[in-house]
Amino acid sequence: MFFIRVDSNQTISGGHIMRCLAIAKALIINGKDVTFLIADDNPVEVLKQNRVSYVILNSDWQDLMSDLEQTIKVLSQENDPYLLIDTYCITKEYVEGLKAYAKVGYLGSKSEYLGNLDFLINYSSYIDYNYYKNNYFNGTKLLLGISYAPLRDEFQNQEPHYREQVRNILITTGNTDNDGMVGLLLDRLRYLLERKKYNCECYYRQVCLNNKELLHVKYDDNSNVKLYENVSSMSTIMRNCDLAISANGTTIYELSAMAIPTISFAMVEEQVKSAEGLDALRVIDYCGTSYTDVNKCVKAIIDKALYYIENYDNRIRLAQNAHNLIDGNGCQKIIDELF
Repeated sequence: MFFIRVDSNQTISGGHIMRCLAIAKALIINGKDVTFLIADDNPVEVLKQNRVSYVILNSDWQDLMSDLEQTIKVLSQENDPYLLIDTYCITKEYVEGLKAYAKVGYLGSKSEYLGNLDFLINYSSYIDYNYYKNNYFNGTKLLLGISYAPLRDEFQNQEPHYREQVRNILITTGNTDNDGMVGLLLDRLRYLLERKKYNCECYYRQVCLNNKELLHVKYDDNSNVKLYENVSSMSTIMRNCDLAISANGTTIYELSAMAIPTISFAMVEEQVKSAEGLDALRVIDYCGTSYTDVNKCVKAIIDKALYYIENYDNRIRLAQNAHNLIDGNGCQKIIDELF
């Protein structure tokens, strides 16, 4: 049995549970049984939609030690289980408490030492390889680099397609939008929409967008704006877009696999280094942090959007470079390394 310990709510980026679902589906295709372990019922709907089993631990998602006893009880019912932990709240104490009951791994980029892990997956763009080799030298299998980005099968083997003129712009912040970026970006792009030169397609998950009702009031009657909720096939929407504005996270890797030129920003501090690294690789064009100065960030994004709208060659160069670096096959690479 392969267990996955992950949570999702208004604070935690939805990318965590989506990348875990991608790994889970790949594991199932490879003949493995998978069960999610979650602190509360917040992720239940998305897990049901994806038809995966789960156990609610009834614990505090910010304090993993609060579910240690219950997690051990679940693990103890299986022979030689694996446990993949995907949360910033992971601690060395938690890992060491579980080591006797499972092969324990971590998915993420947390920089502090987390104990004697059996495996560690970090597909970030800013990896200090010497740090990992110097700290995780006692048998930990290290799966490092952007080639291990765990994307859903809908993003595999995608052929790029480009239009000379921008017609559709995708705006997405993933699972949360505490700074109201979707609304601010739409408001600033309003003059483009009113000229009916471009369309904006905005994606969000219904349960976690703070200003959803206001957006619908403002834009439901605007034929140039489409508001999507709980989309079943994100690749279909992406394929129809010529430019994307996205918060940093798993969505960036999905857009790269689809060869969509992307302007990005960081919504939380944990996303900054990754965004800077991806910018250095020219996977994205990074425009700063929304959580420190939202208006400055929005202005930078709009300036970049107008630049790429008017510069076809640079727009396509950004898209092609991202697609060349991220092929969408990270899940299978992870499984091949673990089994």
